[in-house]
Amino acid sequence: MEVILQVFYSFFSGCMLSLSIPNEIYEFGSPVFTLFAFIPYYILFSRKIKTYKQAFFAGFIQTITTHLLSSYWLAYFKDFAVITLGASAFGTGMIGGFMALYLYLPFSSSQNHNTLLDGTLYQKFYDTKTFKIIYFSSIYMLYEWVKSSGFLGYPWGTVSSAMYEWPVIMQLASITGTYGITFLILLLNCLLSEILIFFYEKNNQKNIKDDVQIVFRFTTILFLCTVIFGIYQYDKPRKPHKTLTTVLVQQNSDPWEEKTDEQSILISQRLTQKQIDLLSQENKKADLVVWSEGCLKYSFPDSYSYYNHYPFEKPLISFIKDTKVPFILGGSYKKKSVDNTKFYNVTLLFDKDGKLRGEYAKNHLVPFAEVLPFIEYPKVKEFMKKVIGISAGWYPGDQYVFFEIPCKTTKEYRLPAVKNITLTQSYQEQKDEENRPVTVKIATPICFDDSFTDIMRPLYLNGAELFVNLTDDSWSKKRSSEIQHFVISSYRAIEYRTTLVRSCNAGYSVVLNPAGKIIAEMPLFEQASITVDVPIFERKMTTYARFGNWLPYSAIVFFVFFAIYYYFSFEHSDYIKSERKIKINKENKKHKKKKK
Repeated sequence: MEVILQVFYSFFSGCMLSLSIPNEIYEFGSPVFTLFAFIPYYILFSRKIKTYKQAFFAGFIQTITTHLLSSYWLAYFKDFAVITLGASAFGTGMIGGFMALYLYLPFSSSQNHNTLLDGTLYQKFYDTKTFKIIYFSSIYMLYEWVKSSGFLGYPWGTVSSAMYEWPVIMQLASITGTYGITFLILLLNCLLSEILIFFYEKNNQKNIKDDVQIVFRFTTILFLCTVIFGIYQYDKPRKPHKTLTTVLVQQNSDPWEEKTDEQSILISQRLTQKQIDLLSQENKKADLVVWSEGCLKYSFPDSYSYYNHYPFEKPLISFIKDTKVPFILGGSYKKKSVDNTKFYNVTLLFDKDGKLRGEYAKNHLVPFAEVLPFIEYPKVKEFMKKVIGISAGWYPGDQYVFFEIPCKTTKEYRLPAVKNITLTQSYQEQKDEENRPVTVKIATPICFDDSFTDIMRPLYLNGAELFVNLTDDSWSKKRSSEIQHFVISSYRAIEYRTTLVRSCNAGYSVVLNPAGKIIAEMPLFEQASITVDVPIFERKMTTYARFGNWLPYSAIVFFVFFAIYYYFSFEHSDYIKSERKIKINKENKKHKKKKK
């Protein structure tokens, strides 16, 4: 019966968290569920679990349930469903299980060793409910950080991804990243759990009440500060100093199901031309056209001559020349060397004359689908081609590339004055300044590049003024997949207070301002195009941009100190010393008997 209850508590917690994340019932999620999702999970650790084995099992059930229910759309990932859904679910469950061992540590100490450390700092602080609540919240935050980072990183299915309907709370990301939001929500859950336990058990009321009041005040102050900061940042007036008139195209065609890209290109051309004609009627001109990831099937630079002639109805390069507008398109790029040929998933920049000017290669590839370990070795690559297919042969990009596009300045903005102007040169210099073209430095993260801070932060720190994400999530067939990706990427606009443009094959194509507000959008799974005067704001260094994931690192330092102190306190406690003396005496007696 006890085991069944433990499974139920873990499973129920996972279900509640899955309901809070964008899903097919609540399209943008329901953050209200996050306020209760971890109550059964916390009670399970503080009252029901008795061994570390049970703790591991509970963590495994909770995290794998959340993953399977919130990310079930991974089963549509072509031939890789077993890996993308099955392997990722098992991996997430294992990480969750090991995380649960750490979650259980202070509760285990209270249950089994509450007399060992009398009079020590551990008993006075570490054994309190205040510490346990902060500890529990911090460890879960670290779990989300670990599962969202590195080669196997998976930032979906997280607490922060449930917060889109509470944009005021999301503003905290500019200070702490998404992990501060996770920490805050877990604090609220743990506090509510302890209050419920207090009223249910009613033992040691005075001490427990005083203890809970401490963490209640701390959580209340933290939450109020977050809300006040969020309201200020969300409603703060921001004036752009540049604008980029951009045509976004959503062709809604699945490249995995099409043998050629001819129809997709023709659809995209029609949607683009529609917007250019509308601008022409208003005596305006586009500064940039953006299509989605993977809209071109054939690899550059070899296929440049191909697209000079195809599609027959209207060749792509000719179309770009006719519009006289720069294009950013998603495609592939091939680099040949003496002993190897590498294929990259890239964004391609064509200037207004149709010339290829640059490419950015996707940095974070889908593990075990787009990229495989040791794929650089010819024998491994040949084997994988036969077993899995060519898509396993992508190579990750190794450079941060930016595209500079001419744009417009706003009336409120003046270009920076030229430095070191002499009296004899000032007039000419001022004239040159007036005629100098204004450009915007664009970073173009591909697909879920924009979900990883280790990709986006260097792009921003190296001078990006605008994020333009090209994505193809059409394979998922599910609205929840598109919205989940959007919600995670929307944090990048807030973290760096930078406009984010998302041009997606089937959606969710949007333009977000630095507060995460939607400026323009297109409906999901429909052919559509829009023109947006994308605002570009002055670059400002946020706390998160400057220090990155300082909160998880701080938590690690704190808990390393806790582990060291716990070990030495335990080792030097009076109880342990007495136990050792008893053991030594027993061994001495045995030794004397043997001598006799």
